[in-house]
Amino acid sequence: QPHSVVQRRLVEGNLSKLRGQPRAQSAGVQSPLAQHQEEKVKKGEDRRKETSALLIRCQCQGQVLKATINTGCLPNLISKSCVNQLGLEEVCAMDHGDLSPPVPSVVGQVEELELQFGQETVLCSALVVDDEMLEFCIGLQTLLSLKSCIDLEEGVLRFKALSQELPFLHASEEPGQ
Repeated sequence: QPHSVVQRRLVEGNLSKLRGQPRAQSAGVQSPLAQHQEEKVKKGEDRRKETSALLIRCQCQGQVLKATINTGCLPNLISKSCVNQLGLEEVCAMDHGDLSPPVPSVVGQVEELELQFGQETVLCSALVVDDEMLEFCIGLQTLLSLKSCIDLEEGVLRFKALSQELPFLHASEEPGQ
């Protein structure tokens, strides 16, 4: 019977919270992590400055790129401006009706794209998209072919096929640094 009493009190407490009664009645203790997050918000710190996307540094045509890791998109994506900047040869876009969303409008394709991850060079292709917010995006197809492992605890992307490990960048880091 004491179990049912405790359970009833918990339910009553949750109902009062849902109804908008003052929190002073509840004897809840806030975790230190939640307090730290509230302090950051009060200080005006933007949580989006933390890692909002998984970015790594790679090279193409001798230029450093900040590549986004996107497991939700099958092909690699590259912006039209990045293609022009790198001097890559673009071929006409073919029918890409089976693409997973969210893929911006495809305007072409780069067939032989040489990417350098650490000391290793990989040949792949990429769809050219008309999205200037995106520089280069490594898609799931390439991640799978390189036997990639996203290690969020260590903050690295491991390419088992290449025996390479690349650290994730913060969104604020520039590729040339």
